[in-house]
Amino acid sequence: MGTSSDTFQFELLPYKTEPSKREQPKAGVKGDVGRFGTVVVERCPLFQPLAKGMDTARLSGPAFPETVFRGKRRSGKPSLFKAELTLAGRAAELRFNAKALKREDRVLRITYDGREYVYSSEGLGKAHVLEREGVRVTTELGRQIPPADIARAGTATGPVDAVDLAIAIVLEEVDTDVLTLAGAALSSPFALMQHFSDRAE
Repeated sequence: MGTSSDTFQFELLPYKTEPSKREQPKAGVKGDVGRFGTVVVERCPLFQPLAKGMDTARLSGPAFPETVFRGKRRSGKPSLFKAELTLAGRAAELRFNAKALKREDRVLRITYDGREYVYSSEGLGKAHVLEREGVRVTTELGRQIPPADIARAGTATGPVDAVDLAIAIVLEEVDTDVLTLAGAALSSPFALMQHFSDRAE
């Protein structure tokens, strides 16, 4: 596929659809990702009473495995609490230490198909980084899109494949604030409530 020094950039644009009689509204990001072509991540911004507080972000595109992330709904998106990730119908294992105090320990570890990934955030509103050996996908805030949206700018380095990109891109529509200490501090009342509600189930 080329050398390991391959680097390419891509852009993800936010989109929203209006609800109709037949369809729930959708929101998410979409874009063209280099030679992998088009990708769309969609989630329903409305609260789904039947989903028991869970939310789903779903990634699809001709070159990508169908990727589904489910997690407890938080600020209109699925979060890392009670999270599940499947690619092409196969579950990935997710490990996350919500109590870690050091930023380098507050990472999401993802194991899928013999690969070990580390997903981290450089701070609230800053870059997200997905890494495995030899491969790195970074997404950060990109250009302003009038009236009030911001594109995400992505950079992929190394022999990146569709699985790497699917994981990095679906996580753009997941609330990952708890990966930063500031985000964790902001969500700690939530985390406490979460703790009690988890124990009550």
